[in-house]
Amino acid sequence: MANRRINICKPGFGASCALCCGSHNFNLPLEKIEILLQGRMRDSSALYYKHPHESLFEKRFSDGMQCPNVAMDEENELFCLIYNDPFKSAEVNSFFNGTCKNFYCPAWDYLSDEEVIFAAKLMSDWYYYGLLINNIEGLKELFAQYIDPAMVPYEELENIKQELHDMVFDF
Repeated sequence: MANRRINICKPGFGASCALCCGSHNFNLPLEKIEILLQGRMRDSSALYYKHPHESLFEKRFSDGMQCPNVAMDEENELFCLIYNDPFKSAEVNSFFNGTCKNFYCPAWDYLSDEEVIFAAKLMSDWYYYGLLINNIEGLKELFAQYIDPAMVPYEELENIKQELHDMVFDF
């Protein structure tokens, strides 16, 4: 998608994604994950500049990231505490430049801007949106069937959310 105009990580409509940073890699209920991520915004100094491989909580997937620099803003959108900071420590800067900037997200290559906007409007959150855009074939089928997120029946949306949730929690 060389002509991408949409930032897939923050496409708008209340949607955001930090799956690559481990936003879903906590062995905690969803509500506790949100409280944790929201708390980082209010007290970012407590976690700021920790190395992204430092795990502060039990991981759901032991080989996955659980970056302590992912936070949630007032609009419940995910963001990186250190992304735009030019004063990163040498260790964090090295990791950031070697890993974060080079992370490969298949959704960037396989989803169109229209499919990303469809997913963002449909889910309008960080949790289900991040899971949906990483279920590329499922999203493509859903988009082809409905094109307009408002056309997705409520019952089907609830079933989709349950399936996405189960992908993480029943792994």
